[in-house]
Amino acid sequence: MDVGARIGFRELSRTEIAPAAQLLARGMGDNPILVQAFGPDPEKRQRRLDRYYAQVVPFIQAKGGFLGAFAGSTLVGVIGTLRPGFCQPGPMDALRFVPSLLANNSPAGALRVKRWLDTWALHDPREDHWHVGLLAVDSDMQARGVGTKLMTEHCARMDTVAATSYLETDKAINVRFYQKFGYKIAGQAPVLGVSNWFMRRGARVEGRGETQEGKTQSLAAND
Repeated sequence: MDVGARIGFRELSRTEIAPAAQLLARGMGDNPILVQAFGPDPEKRQRRLDRYYAQVVPFIQAKGGFLGAFAGSTLVGVIGTLRPGFCQPGPMDALRFVPSLLANNSPAGALRVKRWLDTWALHDPREDHWHVGLLAVDSDMQARGVGTKLMTEHCARMDTVAATSYLETDKAINVRFYQKFGYKIAGQAPVLGVSNWFMRRGARVEGRGETQEGKTQSLAAND
């Protein structure tokens, strides 16, 4: 049954940060880049992801925010976005994040995570943009329209403020999903042996589509 029509949206509160982190660990645990970064053993990877997202979610909440999808009172999906100029961790953020990463992963695993995040950072656009850091639907609610509803709501918000948005994905099927919402491939690179795509959606003005500035930047990104 498609439950998308019954999904409501609101910003997550601080008390919902822990459930959001747990949802992300469940919903994204089989992503290829996460398997490479956190190891092939499902149980160990799940524990590591629980701890990883427990650090990442508060960072995104502080630098942007989370929109939650709710079926009644149950959180079933989230999209986390970072506001312009706050995509990458600063020195103080790294000081807080790195010790936890080292404590909750093997040294080799921590280095793999660093290589992954460093490569993504190299592709981050210089132009102002909202960065979709995380999008996930709980494992038992996938393929029911929840992700489509979340992305539709996100894009509507971006269009309201005529903002450019950007994201990364490690799944070809996700590329096609995001393209339905106007995202275009701005680059592609292997990360830890996994194909990754970097995608951009130009700023839009209601009734006129992508702005002229957005069109120019889009062409430049694909040169």
